[in-house]
Amino acid sequence: MNHKTTNPLRSDRWAVLEFEHRDQIIAGLRGHGLSYRDIAQLLGIRARQVEAVLGEVAVLHGRETSQVEIGRRVGLPRTTVQDLLRKERAPRSTPRKTMVLRGASEMHAMQLDVLGWFLGMERNHVYELTQRLLAEGHIKPLEEVLSGQKWVIPTRVTASKYLGWRTADWMPPNGLAEHYRAVAQARIMLVGPNPEMFVSERILRHRIGKTAGGKRGAEFEVSSGRDPKMGHPHVHDGRFLGVVDGLRGWWALEVELSRKDPEYMDIALRGAIRAARDSVTESMVGVLYLCRSAKVADNVTAASERLPQAEFARLSLDLVIRDFDLEWSKWLRDYNTRREAAKAASPNRRRRTLVHLTQEAEAS
Repeated sequence: MNHKTTNPLRSDRWAVLEFEHRDQIIAGLRGHGLSYRDIAQLLGIRARQVEAVLGEVAVLHGRETSQVEIGRRVGLPRTTVQDLLRKERAPRSTPRKTMVLRGASEMHAMQLDVLGWFLGMERNHVYELTQRLLAEGHIKPLEEVLSGQKWVIPTRVTASKYLGWRTADWMPPNGLAEHYRAVAQARIMLVGPNPEMFVSERILRHRIGKTAGGKRGAEFEVSSGRDPKMGHPHVHDGRFLGVVDGLRGWWALEVELSRKDPEYMDIALRGAIRAARDSVTESMVGVLYLCRSAKVADNVTAASERLPQAEFARLSLDLVIRDFDLEWSKWLRDYNTRREAAKAASPNRRRRTLVHLTQEAEAS
C-alpha cells in the first residue's frame, strides 16, 4: 500500500479564500504559530497583506526593535522587513478603479456581489480590489446593512470628485437598501457599466436642485416612485440609452418593489411620464417599469388605465411594464453562460472555487 502525505503548507489547498473571512483566517493561522512567510505562501498573498491585518512589524518597529530581530519574530527575511517598513508608492489609477469609483458614486453605493456583476469579475477579485481602494482612502470600510452582501461606499471626497459637485456623506438607509440594490441591478442588465448610457437618480436630483436655484428643505422636495408627492418635480430611478420592445432611445427607468395605494400610484406614474415628457437633457422615448411580482405590475397597469386621456392620450411616449425578477433571472443565466464560455475558451486559466476556511484555519 502506498501512503501519501499532505503538505499542510501547499498553496493549492487554499487556492481561493472565502473572501469575507480572510482577516480572521490570517489571524487564526498566526495564532496557531505560522510565520508571516508561511501564511503568505499558504494563502497565495503578499507579506504586505499579512502585515496589513496583523501589524506586528509596525508595532515592533515602533518599539525600536532591530530589523533582524523583527524578521526573526515574524518569520521574514530582513530585506522583506525593510520593504514592509518603506512607504508604498502613491497608488496608481487604473481604468477598473475608475469604473468602480465612478459607478459606485453615481449609484450612491453598490454591494459586493452587485459590483462583481457590474465589473464582470469574480467576487474574490472584487474583494481584493475594494481592499486596495479602502487602503488608498477612496471608499469607507465595507458596511453591512441588514442582511446580505456588504456595501462599497465611496467617501464624500471620492464621490464629489467623480460626480463633479460637493456631496454629503451617504449611508444606505435600512428601509431603502433593497431599492438601491435593485436599481443597480437594473442598470447592469440594461446597459452595463457604460457611464454614457445611464443617468442615475443621484445625478437627476442634482439637476433638479440646480434648476430650483439651490433651494433646500421642503421647497426642494422631489417626488419619486417610492415616495410620491403631489406638486413636486418627479425624479426617475434612472435614465438609460437602450432598446426596449424594438424602440431605441432614452428611456426613463422606474423600479417598483411594492404595491402602492391607487392614489399614490397615480401620482407616481403621472409624475414619471411628465418628467420624461418635459426632459430637455435627454430626448425620451418611453418609460420602463420593472416590477417585483405580478401584483405590483397589475398596480402599475391599473394606474395607466386611469391616466387622464386629455393630457396623456396623444403623448409620443411608450409605457412598458415588465417583471423585474424574470428579467433579472434571464440576464443572470445569460451572464453565467458567457462566463463559463469564457473560462472554457481559456484552458490555461486556473478555475477557482470559493471554499470556507475559517474552521480549517482553527483546526490547523
